[in-house]
Amino acid sequence: MAKEKPNIKLGLPHDYRTRALVEGEVGIEGYQADIVHDFASPGERHYRFAQGEFDVGEFSAATFLRSREKAPRFLALPVFFDRGPRQRNIFYCEGKLQHPGELKGKKIGCFRYGATAVVWARGFLLDEYGLKTTDMGWYVSGQEVYIGRDLPVKVERLEPPTPFGQEKAVLARLVSEGKLHAALVAGDIGYLGIFGGGLLPKIMGEFPGVKPLFENTEEIIRHIKQTRIYPIIHLIAMKTEIAEKHPDLPAKLIQAFRQAKELGVKKYMSPEEIAGYEKEKAVLEEDPYAHVLGETEKRTMRALIRYQIEQGLMKSDLPLESLFVREAFA
Repeated sequence: MAKEKPNIKLGLPHDYRTRALVEGEVGIEGYQADIVHDFASPGERHYRFAQGEFDVGEFSAATFLRSREKAPRFLALPVFFDRGPRQRNIFYCEGKLQHPGELKGKKIGCFRYGATAVVWARGFLLDEYGLKTTDMGWYVSGQEVYIGRDLPVKVERLEPPTPFGQEKAVLARLVSEGKLHAALVAGDIGYLGIFGGGLLPKIMGEFPGVKPLFENTEEIIRHIKQTRIYPIIHLIAMKTEIAEKHPDLPAKLIQAFRQAKELGVKKYMSPEEIAGYEKEKAVLEEDPYAHVLGETEKRTMRALIRYQIEQGLMKSDLPLESLFVREAFA
């Protein structure tokens, strides 16, 4: 009688990168994959992973780092999904702000204080304009996934919080009305984050005057090339106990995600998406979705740790070797 394969439960998005896994075209050698992909938003997916519902799942990179600092419950795979600059995710009301430096002393909205996109946006404002997190007041419209520490700033929260996936409209309305001076939201990633377009400006722009604070593509490209940092928004993580129980699983997961991604590029991306993907790779001079822990990824993760320490979300500068499965360094 054949030995029954161990069952691994995964919480994943259903898009070109994972479709081959979700639909069974790519498997995890020696394992039975039980994949859940029906979520209201990435925030819900990350929340359910953090609550222990899945053995392996897409996870907010910032939340992963915070949870790893508190307890070694999870390990990261070198599988990086959503990436890209966050400048276009900073919105203001036209005519009410002349320079980003004017945000000092103002109230800024965000959908979650600890969301990765928000951490990156605050980091950009710190490095480029000297705006410390403590220089501003904060308003949160949605439900936090995990904070883990007392914050060094006062955070006003909408109670009850807006359901997952519905947080943007609340912030856009308040920015339009002048009750918030800016809002940091999740949104278009990858080449859309570099070159513009996508859905986010339209969604936020449904309220009068609300538009991105940064729209200069040349400046965004300059920042990427100068810093050699390319924000990681979501990564794949797994329970540490599962990695220890199945020591061959991390390598097989990495291989499966790489295969699914390659198949997805060939079968499931539109011509427009492929063209954008090629433009993104040309700016980086490398493939940001090769699912490897290269020098750009290491530099980027270190920056994310630095920003979270400044923002009161972390205390310790964690070594990368403590964060990733050992196969990431092979």
